[in-house]
Amino acid sequence: MPKNKYLSGGLFAAKPTPLTPNERTVSYNVEVWLNNRNIYNDRLNCGGVVTENGNWITLCKRGTPDRFAIVHGQIIFIEVKQFGEKPTPDQKKRHQLLRDSGAIVLVVDSIAQFTDKFSAICSEIIKAQSKELKLYD
Repeated sequence: MPKNKYLSGGLFAAKPTPLTPNERTVSYNVEVWLNNRNIYNDRLNCGGVVTENGNWITLCKRGTPDRFAIVHGQIIFIEVKQFGEKPTPDQKKRHQLLRDSGAIVLVVDSIAQFTDKFSAICSEIIKAQSKELKLYD
């Protein structure tokens, strides 16, 4: 039976585990969910690229989250992990730096977890901005 590149685990794996979507699939589902709601979002292409002369170019700082979205002027970074996995020490450090700068960072390992966390954050953003908004003195 061919391996499904969008899932990991399985009944016939070395250690049988339930099938779970891989990180790429979760990230794609996050993108589709955000696009369907007309929320600006993008994937951050992190890592490195080798140039023709053999030098490396780093595209993002180590530990930068996978995606971001902008809601009512607030940036929300989204770190996508495979189900059950946790951020690396470099990622935790970068996430804290982003939070210290006023950004929101979500770490999610499923589309259900993302939609729950993201919806709650959006409600808080809208509520906070409505209190700050003064139409007249």
